[in-house]
Amino acid sequence: MRKLLKSLNDHRVPIEFDREQWKQTTILYFTPYFRRTSQLHTNIDAFMVELRNLARIMPYPEQLALLQWCLSLYRRVLRADRMNAYEVMHGLFGNLSTSDARWMNLFQTSNPLDDDAAPHDITFQIFETIDGVAEGCFRPQLQLIYAFAVKDATGIWPDQVLNKDFGSLVATFPSPHRDQVPILLGDADLKININQWRNIAAHKSYRLVAPKTIEISFGKQKIQTRRLGLHRLRRVSRWIQSTHHAVRLANTIILIEHIKEIAALGLPDIDRPLSASLLRISHDLSTVGFEVVDWKESKQIGTLVVRDRLARDPTQALIHASQQMVNLSIGVLTDVSMCSRITKVCVQLQLPNGHIYGSGIVAVSVADAFSCHKINLRQYSDQIEWRHGL
Repeated sequence: MRKLLKSLNDHRVPIEFDREQWKQTTILYFTPYFRRTSQLHTNIDAFMVELRNLARIMPYPEQLALLQWCLSLYRRVLRADRMNAYEVMHGLFGNLSTSDARWMNLFQTSNPLDDDAAPHDITFQIFETIDGVAEGCFRPQLQLIYAFAVKDATGIWPDQVLNKDFGSLVATFPSPHRDQVPILLGDADLKININQWRNIAAHKSYRLVAPKTIEISFGKQKIQTRRLGLHRLRRVSRWIQSTHHAVRLANTIILIEHIKEIAALGLPDIDRPLSASLLRISHDLSTVGFEVVDWKESKQIGTLVVRDRLARDPTQALIHASQQMVNLSIGVLTDVSMCSRITKVCVQLQLPNGHIYGSGIVAVSVADAFSCHKINLRQYSDQIEWRHGL
């Protein structure tokens, strides 16, 4: 189990472990963070995906402490004012989902440059990452912590949290809580607030003054200037990303632990890009020995092409992989730009020689009806079209 966790990295999912090993590793490492462990077991597939994010912060004790601190804050406030806490969580739920979609898109569209790339290009990419993660991904996650921290410190829930800009969230974050987890809002090296790092990146307030030396400027009334090496800038980027992982994991755990109560208030409709769903489906398939090799659209059919890495009987492998057609359909329906363009989804099995062995095709509406329990498994299966070869 420890070997599986260590093998996880930013750009590769290990395939030498089976689904049961993934499951047991997930239970082992996530159980200490759950109060309602039944929710971990119920949502084990979701947390098998989250295992990658937990692995990213495992080397950093301060980030694990931040994860635990956030969970303790949430649970303390929930004990004191449960119903209003659920209302706040419900109101911020959609924004947290948007944060996840942005993160997945950022992960999909960003590839680290080679070590021998030009310093200017490396610097530009690091600052683009800082901007994208801090503003697009971390700030929506911070809003939930902010609301609970203010309630914990003052006894009063803050108003209009969604309307507060990044600087306001950081500046008015309760001091006692800020002092307990300083890495939440500022880097440990240069002691610059996370919103200022975002401003530096967004406004391009930086320049190379030597091959590996960067000068940054920040502040409104009193402009401050600092110089730092490229290695220190990398550390800032890693801090922002690992802090995002820790906070997001805490938010994900607390929301899932209380999802029934939040759902009782009526979950909002959430628009998610199809690419976010495809990334999760790819991970799910990888845990059972498949590799996703292509996604294509033609004649209102969205096709996911997969390859079996375990040398199973091709027919059985195709049937197994085609179970994801329901999730593909849900992904299509939650993407407003795709739901009118794709009416059917398809899973194709590609053989090692590159030829297509066969396909499973089903209407999005049929898969959606099955996911909503409007039709049973037999009725759903009867409407899947199986094709051999191309």
